[in-house]
Amino acid sequence: MVIGESPAKDAYRLLVWGPWRVALEQGPPGWEYRANRALGELAARFSRGKRAEVLANLNRAFSGRDDLEAVATQAFATHFVNQYASFAFGRISADNWTRYLRIEGMEHIDRARSAGQGVVLMHPHTGPAQLPLAVLGALGHDVHQVGGGEVAVDKSRVGQWASKERARLEARMRVTLHDGTSYLRALLRVLEGGGVVLTACDGTGGGKELGRRLVRPVLGQPMVVPVGAFYMALRGGARLHTLYTVRDPSDSSRHLSVIGPEVPVARNARLAEALEQGADFTAAWLTDVLTRHPGDWLFWDAFCPGALVVETA
Repeated sequence: MVIGESPAKDAYRLLVWGPWRVALEQGPPGWEYRANRALGELAARFSRGKRAEVLANLNRAFSGRDDLEAVATQAFATHFVNQYASFAFGRISADNWTRYLRIEGMEHIDRARSAGQGVVLMHPHTGPAQLPLAVLGALGHDVHQVGGGEVAVDKSRVGQWASKERARLEARMRVTLHDGTSYLRALLRVLEGGGVVLTACDGTGGGKELGRRLVRPVLGQPMVVPVGAFYMALRGGARLHTLYTVRDPSDSSRHLSVIGPEVPVARNARLAEALEQGADFTAAWLTDVLTRHPGDWLFWDAFCPGALVVETA
């Protein structure tokens, strides 16, 4: 979710990335996310223009649903939790990570690690998207993320300062971040050596969409779908699994990451055919996850023609 630049936003940035962040880091582990969720729910009541935009796109996907006002509020809350998720990255450890996250399907990574195989985790931007990355790093895994860079908007000096603060806090994770605009050779070596690579399967979150993308129907709309996860699994000889992160239904004070079973990859087919099949799988899986957890997706303001949805004549 991208909220436009303004002097009011700069004043808000100074508060949130300064005293608010410092205060939250003094509280008990997990408190940061609860407080920022409440901040997002409050923002949803006052951001009329952005809320209308989100609601229009929710209606594009779920025409006829009667809960979209509540979903829009949840989407704002999720955005705020994700935007300030890095407040906790220096605090998450092998001793306290369960205060932040519950993981289902960790056995898939353990099994691959025992076999000396790399793992590609394809994920949408749901929940605090980097939280499972931070936790896996804290648990000692050789974990890497394919990044998409900053959102392509002109920022004020305060905005640039806030971006640097975010980068500084993200650097506290025990992980390796890779520029998705660079060659993939380094990531393939990671996978060949048994490492774990997280890569998005919906959008980059930055201003430039990266890698090969194919058009497939997602929530009834023609959407550009990345197939980089399948390419890396094929070229790196790695296992491919899905991952999504949502608010934990059993404990609303933390989140839940679900690692799915191994995704079939057409390893004996031509590359182009394997990627086509990968796009089919990704579109169907995204549609299922976003239908079940719409309030946890971060890209509702981009689910429109000219952005994630392909414009048709």
